[in-house]
Amino acid sequence: MKQSRFLLFLLVFSASGPLFAEANHFQSGLEQNQLIELYTSEGCSSCPPAEAWLNRLREDPALWHDRIPAAFHVGYWDKLGWKDRFSSPTYSARQRAYARHWRARTVYTPEFFVNGREWRRWYRTDVPDNSRIKVGNLKVTLQNKNLTARFQPEGSLPDKLTLHVALLGMNRTTQIRAGERNGEKTTHHFVVLGHKSVASKERRWQTRLPQPQPDEAGQQALAVWITRSDDPRPIQSTGGRIRP
Repeated sequence: MKQSRFLLFLLVFSASGPLFAEANHFQSGLEQNQLIELYTSEGCSSCPPAEAWLNRLREDPALWHDRIPAAFHVGYWDKLGWKDRFSSPTYSARQRAYARHWRARTVYTPEFFVNGREWRRWYRTDVPDNSRIKVGNLKVTLQNKNLTARFQPEGSLPDKLTLHVALLGMNRTTQIRAGERNGEKTTHHFVVLGHKSVASKERRWQTRLPQPQPDEAGQQALAVWITRSDDPRPIQSTGGRIRP
């Protein structure tokens, strides 16, 4: 009887183990970090150099402290011969929202944005220096796919802010078998697997981690940033690798 109870205890404990998984904590600090967005596609023959540039940030000591990278794969290349498994029409819409904000006539790949401003000199120089402006501290906790965030601003800001959460895939490899890059093999880091936005008037947020598309195993990371409701430019950002 005692042995049966002990076995039952072990079963319950093992089943409930994930409920007590260690939390992941991220915070930005007071100075404004740089959200580095790349809009790209596996079907774009001119994108590999830009992705290689972004991939080099893995070795950057400022990664996750001053620089938060995210590669959004757009969908408008998919009809030209190769369907990018990481692409989404919502990522294309996000890029077009930037174009409307800056009154740009078109969108293209590869296209970089640093804190919401187009950056064309990526192939000539390193990332622009951080502004060092004190904007406030963004704190994020992730536990069992439940995410909570709180922003403590420096100075005044609008009451309503929007939290953006991007789930990132690391070290994802694709063998391309059609289109302009037929026969090439490419490796992605910081590729967006899922993205969601949540508005709040209290500068506190509770949400679930975005569902990854495609849903596959592998190392993941997180990029989180906040914006005004009517302005896509990030106010503050943070992120880091997710411990299993």
